[in-house]
Amino acid sequence: MKSFNNKIADNDKVEFVHFSLDRSPEAALAWAKKEKFPWVHVLTDKHVESGLQKYTKRFVPYYMLVDKDGEILAEGSQAVFDKIDGL
Repeated sequence: MKSFNNKIADNDKVEFVHFSLDRSPEAALAWAKKEKFPWVHVLTDKHVESGLQKYTKRFVPYYMLVDKDGEILAEGSQAVFDKIDGL
């Protein structure tokens, strides 16, 4: 949350999307509500429908910065936040 609040929350050039790997959509939503996450959540049962499945990684957390055309600009938390600093 600290990195999100410091680098993304007020940055109109970046939208944070949480791509859940939780097996239970209910558990994922309960966790997000409990933590009061302000970003968009794509639940496991909606990966294909979202069109984002091509970005799926099977480990968490995984950070990826993708531009509006779907091009991957950075991968890994440090690289992503460094790239965001430059926007």
